[in-house]
Amino acid sequence: MDTPMTTAPNLPEHWAQVQPDRPAVVAADQTLSWRELNTLADNIANQLARRGISAGDIVALRMQTTSQWVTLMLALSKLKARLLGINWRLVADEVNYVLENAGARMLILDDEPPQAFMDKISALPRDAIIPVNRTGAGSQWNALIRPAGAPLAMDELCEQIIYTSGTTGRPKGVERHLRPEPGNERLNRYLEAQGGAYKRYQACDVVLVSMPLHHGSGPSQVRAAMASGSMLVLQNRFDAAHWFDLAEQHGVTHWTGVPTMYKRLKSYQEASGRQVPRLKSMGIGAAPVPMAIKRWVHEQFGPVLHEGYGSTETGMVAGMKPDDHFRKPGSSGLPYDGVEVEIRDEDGKPCPCGTVGEIWVDTPAVIKSYLNAPPLDEDTLDARGFFRTGDMGHLDADGYLYITDRAKDMIISGGVNIYPAEIEAAFYQHPGLLDIAVVGLPDEEFGEKVVAYYESRDGQPIAGDELAALGQAHLASYKRPRDFVHVAELPRNAVGKILKRELRQPHWKTQERNV
Repeated sequence: MDTPMTTAPNLPEHWAQVQPDRPAVVAADQTLSWRELNTLADNIANQLARRGISAGDIVALRMQTTSQWVTLMLALSKLKARLLGINWRLVADEVNYVLENAGARMLILDDEPPQAFMDKISALPRDAIIPVNRTGAGSQWNALIRPAGAPLAMDELCEQIIYTSGTTGRPKGVERHLRPEPGNERLNRYLEAQGGAYKRYQACDVVLVSMPLHHGSGPSQVRAAMASGSMLVLQNRFDAAHWFDLAEQHGVTHWTGVPTMYKRLKSYQEASGRQVPRLKSMGIGAAPVPMAIKRWVHEQFGPVLHEGYGSTETGMVAGMKPDDHFRKPGSSGLPYDGVEVEIRDEDGKPCPCGTVGEIWVDTPAVIKSYLNAPPLDEDTLDARGFFRTGDMGHLDADGYLYITDRAKDMIISGGVNIYPAEIEAAFYQHPGLLDIAVVGLPDEEFGEKVVAYYESRDGQPIAGDELAALGQAHLASYKRPRDFVHVAELPRNAVGKILKRELRQPHWKTQERNV
């Protein structure tokens, strides 16, 4: 669901001239017209320039989904700086690592109050940590929006860096900024084809953003609205009843969410009997989508659901149009124009049509390396430019892609990718722990929940509050295991590798998808 977008000339100045008084951003903190949004972006850009930010610099935003985030994105675009979105749920240790690894010049945060968190940030000098909380002492927001120079032109929306959790225990940075290139037919076809529902945005439309803005999908929706002149409505924390309120109040026409959000909408709508709003398009992805959700959307909203499959490292790979959900049940759709998909067996050889194997993809968006890291090895990115997704699946005779399993141990909970290695590393420091295996087990609401199986040194269970305390100190809330299960011995193969599949399988065998 991460979609690179082209832009209209000189955004947002263009829309500030064409429709100056139309609302551009509607959020809980304030509503801004296009004229007001552009003026604020100019002011902030000039103030940041006074503080030393210039083209190419990385500025980190650890913020909620607010109008402030949008104005800061536009300000950084005017400076040709780079935006690093940081999950606001990360603890200080995690944030320090990301800031140092990326080489960020500045951190802007909106914690209420900010001081306690700021005191834990060691990766930047204090004057490079900018609190912009709306209430309380110490906020520098009013100073940032003070006029400080002439208006600045914008060529395009800024490059964004997204950190994805690493399979080796540390998150990795991905620079995502594709743009059309003269003469690059494949790239241009890819950008044109993979926009999906976003290409349908128009200046008369209203786009509701419920996804967090550190996530690939949230910023993509913001960028699409900026390019099209659509009105943005920001929902800071997803709530089903509030979603219906916003959709009705503002006449929302487009929305994208993860399966967990759709499950909550379905549950709320069926319990309340509330009439659904009329939307032009709805997007879904980031996790397997149950057919029950697709049927509900089709029955209630009509043929408006667009499904996408991809990753931060590859960009979008395949898409499912509304008419195909029931013609090709279980599929993730057709590869986009400019994308090649290969299904390979354990020896790396192509699988016959319909045979399950590991999915390798070649897209114009595939990264060659992570930020400030060596080039990817051939086990991840081969000599032909194909990226190893870690997903298992097959292609049918019509070229539709089906995801059947995951070769990697990644957990998807509520549409968020979680890597066990990072979680396991946080618990190994407990003196009583011998070994640990973190897996994803079925969860009705979130799709998967994080569960930790462990062996202890003395063979006795470790006090649950001791393990929970380690998680609270070192891991974001969504990464913390929901349950800790003590076992006498973890299942292993002949060479001692833990067999996580044996831990997962009893819980997944009755599920719709074995992931």
